[in-house]
Parts: sequence; C-alpha cells; structure tokens
Amino acid sequence: MKISHRALLTICSVLIVYVIIDLFAYTGPLRKVINRRNPTSEESIEHAKKEGIVAIVLGRPLTKTQVDRAAREKLWLEGKEWQETSVEQRRSIRMAALTELVDHQLIRTLIAADQEAQRATDGEISERLRQWLARFPSRSEMEESMKNQGIASEEELRLRVAAVIEMEKYLDRHLQPLLKVSEEEIAESYRKHQNEWVMPEMKQVRHAFWSTLGKDAAVIKNQADAALASLQKKEKTFEQIVQESSEDERTKATGGQLGWMSRMRMPSDFAEPVFAMPKNQATLFQTKWGWHLAEVMDHRPLVVRTLEECREEIRQALSDQKRPTALQKILSTMRENHRQEIHLYPAVLDAMP
Repeated sequence: MKISHRALLTICSVLIVYVIIDLFAYTGPLRKVINRRNPTSEESIEHAKKEGIVAIVLGRPLTKTQVDRAAREKLWLEGKEWQETSVEQRRSIRMAALTELVDHQLIRTLIAADQEAQRATDGEISERLRQWLARFPSRSEMEESMKNQGIASEEELRLRVAAVIEMEKYLDRHLQPLLKVSEEEIAESYRKHQNEWVMPEMKQVRHAFWSTLGKDAAVIKNQADAALASLQKKEKTFEQIVQESSEDERTKATGGQLGWMSRMRMPSDFAEPVFAMPKNQATLFQTKWGWHLAEVMDHRPLVVRTLEECREEIRQALSDQKRPTALQKILSTMRENHRQEIHLYPAVLDAMP
C-alpha cells in the first residue's frame, strides 16, 4: 500500500510535534532517556541513589559495594579492623577509597592502551603476598580476613595484587622524568645543609654494668668499686669482669663491646661521661639505670663529608622530596584530562552507614 505524499508529511509533522512536546513541554519517555544519559540530571541522580552508584568513570559505574569493599580492604592491608572505626572515620576512609577507585579505573584504562606498560611477574606477586601474609599470625587468619573482604580465592587475591603492582609500575615510569635532580640542585642543597652532611664524632666503647633498680644502691656501688680496683691492680682483665659480674647479658659474650657509637645513639647520662673520658682509661660512673664501668677503645673525630662523598645521597633525598608533589601532578592531570568522563554522587556516599 502506497502512502501519499500528504500522508507522509502529516506523519512527520505529528512525530516532530510529539518530539517537541516530549522534550520541551513535558518530561516524556524520550526526555527521560536523554536525561538518564546525562549524569548530572535529576533522573540520573535518583537512578544512582536507587542502584547504589557512587560514581561513573569512563561510562563505568562504581557502586557502594565496591567502595565499601575497597575501604575495608584498605584497612585490612594496614592490619586494622572495620569494627574499630567510627562513623566519621568510615566516611573519610570511603572517600579516600573512592578517590583511589577513580584513579585506578583511569590508570587501568591507560595501561590497557599502553603497549609499553610493564606487567607484574609471578615472583613480584608472590613476594607481595608474602609480605602481607606476615601481618597475620597464621595463614588461616589471613584466609578468614580475605573471606570477610569478599575475596573468594587466592587466585583472585593474586589478580588484585597484580593490578596494584602494574599500576605502581605505570606511575613509576611516568614519575621518573619528574623526579630528576640536576647538579645545580645537588650543589645548592649541599651548600645550604653542609653542616648536616657530617660523620659525627664516634667512640668505640665497652662496659660492664650493675643495675641499681630495686636493689641496695650502696651494695651495688661497692661491687662496682671492687671491679674497678681489681682492674687497676691488674688482678682481672676487663673481659673477666664482664664475664663474671656484668648484668648486661647482650654484651657478655663480646667482652662488654658496645661497638662504635655517636652521642645520638646513647642516653645523655651515658654519653656525657663517655665522650669526656680519654682512650684506654676505664672509668666508673652512674646513670639512672645503675653503675657502668666503661672504657673508650678508640675515637673518631667529627668529619665534614665532601660534596662528592654525599652526592648520590643528596640526589636520592631530593628525588624523594619531589615524589609526593609529582605524583599528585600526574593524578590531577589525569583527572583533569578526563573531567567530562568522571561523575561523582556524594549524596550516595554520605548515606552509607
């Protein structure tokens, strides 16, 4: 059956009028479909609340379940329990988890399109799992914790670990150009902090120790005096005194040797007399813990290190200082480049208990 030209015009006119009325006069089915595709529309927000969608990234939804699981997993990896957190802490943890999920979704998309992206090896995955397992008293407790986090098997855990490692590699590769340190920066840092690049004064010390805690102080003092006297009279060697009467069990087997020590490694009431005494002259003194018979075996004066000696340490320190800012720059740029494809629904997150 042929439709006349006039009939076609009438049908088209009716359709156009319907579309205009649907779109502009009333919220008809067509307008609802269009609004549903607009993540900022009231319809999309209501749909997100109904379906538990917290964000849409590159057209893919992130749900309350994903955020909650990521938040709990974040705590789990830190060795903490969800039940120990307050409502406010949970909101903060979830927000941090959502930010990471958004970043991870973006990074995974970039990795999939990057032919130079490095993959996680079996050895790297196994080593990371070994480190995490060490946080738990037993393997069964780790498996129970995995179950509580919705991780069904070790294979699933390995896949998650692999994804984390691959994201770390991707970010590290893009961080390297931002972490470069010039020779001028190294020289300037050395000039400003030259006094910090020193080998501190060191003393090689050995001691015998008698504790006064919970004991008759006079008796302990007499015991220490007797040990010093026997040493001075050459009736006993320092090693014999340590072996026979010292209460420092950690150094008995080495003749009381404490090794090379700087002031920073000693309690102040021990450091002051030790750094005041000459070499090879045993001296008796008291600290808050008890009496010490100490002897300085050798001495190294403070030495200011040259720029050449500490160049690589300065380079690494400056590179480490740049890392947090550089990482934020990469993530911020990534989010900005995909700003039109990231839509958050904070009201859905706020409604979570």
